[in-house]
Amino acid sequence: MEDELTINLYEYIGEDMLVGRTSMDGGNSAETLRQYILDNWDKYEKISLSFESVVKITRTFHDEAFAKLLETRTLEEFNQKVFFPDAKEAIVKEINQAFKLRLKIIASQKERESEEGLGL
Repeated sequence: MEDELTINLYEYIGEDMLVGRTSMDGGNSAETLRQYILDNWDKYEKISLSFESVVKITRTFHDEAFAKLLETRTLEEFNQKVFFPDAKEAIVKEINQAFKLRLKIIASQKERESEEGLGL
């Protein structure tokens, strides 16, 4: 296993404003970033995401790129693997808010599936 993968978000997305879930032109997006992180999850001890040169990030980008990782990984696994070394406090706060909302969505989905399994 390699030591660390560093992803510069500005270079990866090709924009200084990270918006939306998918790309209109088929380029890299929040969705492809999430998949790239998952594809490299077991290859690296640590995945660092750099926000250098990023001006703005939307809630939908945070949800798609980062919070949706909680659908296949636990919060503990995420915290042990993914790092935001140069993220400003506001960005970390927004990511945490996206996580809280996504965890509620996941809990709601599990509850619904459980009720369906019981024939309720």
